[in-house]
Order: sequence, then C-alpha cells, then structure tokens
Amino acid sequence: MNLCIAAPNFNTVTETFIRDHVRSLAPGATSLLCQDACGTEQFGCPVLAGIESWTPPTSLKQRVINAVRVRWRRYVDPNLSAADRLRVVAFLKTSNTKVLLAEYGPMGCLLARACEEAEVPLYVHFHGYDASYLIRNSHQVRHYGALFRSASGIIVPSVFLANKLRDIGCPSFKLHVNPCGVDPERFRPSNRLSKRVVAVGRLVEKKAPHLTIEAFAKVVQRFPDAQLDLVGDGELEGRCRTLIQKHGLGERVHIHGAQGPDFIASLLREASLFVQHSVSASDGDAEGLPVAILEAMASALPIVSTKHAGIPEAVVHNVTGRLVEEYDVDGMAAAISELFDHPELAERMGAAGRKRVLGRFTHKKAKDQLRAIMGFNSSLIEVTDLA
Repeated sequence: MNLCIAAPNFNTVTETFIRDHVRSLAPGATSLLCQDACGTEQFGCPVLAGIESWTPPTSLKQRVINAVRVRWRRYVDPNLSAADRLRVVAFLKTSNTKVLLAEYGPMGCLLARACEEAEVPLYVHFHGYDASYLIRNSHQVRHYGALFRSASGIIVPSVFLANKLRDIGCPSFKLHVNPCGVDPERFRPSNRLSKRVVAVGRLVEKKAPHLTIEAFAKVVQRFPDAQLDLVGDGELEGRCRTLIQKHGLGERVHIHGAQGPDFIASLLREASLFVQHSVSASDGDAEGLPVAILEAMASALPIVSTKHAGIPEAVVHNVTGRLVEEYDVDGMAAAISELFDHPELAERMGAAGRKRVLGRFTHKKAKDQLRAIMGFNSSLIEVTDLA
C-alpha cells in the first residue's frame, strides 16, 4: 500500500469529495484510518478504526489539567494516546504507507506525531469550518501552528481559506489551493424546465436556506408557477418549514432531505437555475468552495449566490451567474427574476459555467493536482493504472 487517507468517518452523505479521494487517488493502493468504521466496507481497503477523537479544551478545569501536564512534561496535545499512536504507527508500517492524507485540520493534528514516528509525510486537506470556525479558538490555532511546522503540505479548496490559514501562520510555501472537482459526465447539461430552481446544502446557518426561501417568496409574487427544490437537512429545517407555511409556499417549495449524488444530478438535470445564499455564520463558520455550486455549473445552470468565501473564485459575476451581498434577500430575488425574464441570458450563463468547470474544476484535474502536490509518481505508486 502507498496512500493512507484519514478522516473522522467515510460515510457522511455530504462529503462526496472524501469518498472520491479514496476511490480515485490510488485505487488498489489505499488504506484508511478513521474514528468510525461505518461505511468503510464499500471501499475494500485495509482499515484501522477506533482512533480517539479530540476537541480543544474549553473549560477552566480542562485548561488547568493540561497546564499541569505541561509542567510535568506529559502533555502531548492534541496527539493520539500512546496506545493509539503505537497502533497507527504499526498500521502505517505494515501497510507500507508512503504518504498520509488527513481530511480536516483536527485529524491532521491528531496524527502528526504518529506520522513523524513512522517517517510518513503528512498532507492535511482543510475544507471549510476547520479553517474558519475553529481558528477562533486560541488552543486550536496553537496546535495548527505545530501542525504547519510538521506537515509536508497544507491543501485548501479556495484562495479564501488559504489566506485564512496564512494569517494564522501557515507558511506560503506549504499552502496549495486545489478546489474539489466534479464529474462532468455525471452532471450533464440540464433540460431546463421553466422556472425550476434548485438549492443543495445542509440546512445550517452558513448555508442560510431560510434566506433562500425568503428571496424565493418574493419571486413567487411575480412568477406564481415557480418551484424551489431544497436538498439537505439540518437544524434549520423547522425554521424553513415555518417560512414555507408563512408565505403559503407549500405547493411551491419542496424539502427533500439529505440525498446522494445520483438524486442531486437528476434534479439538476431538470432545473433552470441554482441558488445558494451562503453567509458567514455567527460563530465564524464559512464555506470553502461548495461542491454543489460546481455540480450545478457542470449541469449548465446559471448560479445565483453570494459574494462569500470561495464562491467568487468559481462563479464569475455577470458571466456564469449573479452574485449578491450576504443577506441581500431583495438582490437575490431580483437576480432570480431577471433570469426568469431572460431565459436566453440564463442559457448563456449556464453554458459559460459548464465551460469554466470543464477547464478548471473537473474531478480529473483536481485528482491529478492533488497527486502532484503529494509527490505521487511511478516510484511511489505500486499499481500500474491510476486512471
């Protein structure tokens, strides 16, 4: 084996990008490290599960205990316990791991010392909350500092997140921007059913689905036959359903819950445009670069979204869609209405979006760049075909 991929789990519905890494970066030469083994059987890879999780200390009691451990030189934080570290080191050696890719910053922190002991280069792929929300925690920033020193490379999906990590001390020469890619064969151009709007994302604060519904309610005043499909679940579902009822949108807005990529692809194939009102959450959580937006662009849909995080790095305002300020519900409603009024403009923007994905954001391009970042070549990979 050559590549080990570490993640909290490999079965989260929305984390298709992690499963893509397992299947495509080094097929036949991959092992997995995780805290929860549920779902790993789908890959047929060697797995070491049950490694302990870690969260930054928040209470005074935790901080005092940690301070005592520092004094007595027993404080190894946030690395694995000694027993788990020995398990991981043995697993990396027996699986002949040449490179370890840790999904999310905290997972990289957890495994950094084990990688050093096993003499395995560590690359850490940040995705969003770990480079926005978590950097408000001073303990996490301190541990990230140690991670930046020991890791061979830090990977992010957007320049926006790269700047966030650079601001807390990550050396520029270790930072690599590599957006997640999509499969343009799975996400084919839409049949463009009239006034069919799709939004895909967890129903959480940074995705602001309630603001999407508020904007759509204004659109329906002019276009009573419009339809909005929301894909996702989360703590704001109740608020969303209350808004749907308040605005009398029961027959116009449909919440489908969390769904897999095939369902999403089929929905996008019938849509006329894609919306996502992403915002910076009150706790600092922010997007990286939402994969759902790239999937919609691959489906030749114009995008109506916000000037948030890495979104403007994919969506070119007035070329592949319209971008409004965060919380500008009226602006979002106006942008949707404009594209309903001018279907030929929507079609041109959608075509430009697919062209942009084909040139910059394909699964193959992301995969090849990630391999190059980690130094994969014929001397490291022990399989003959990585296509």
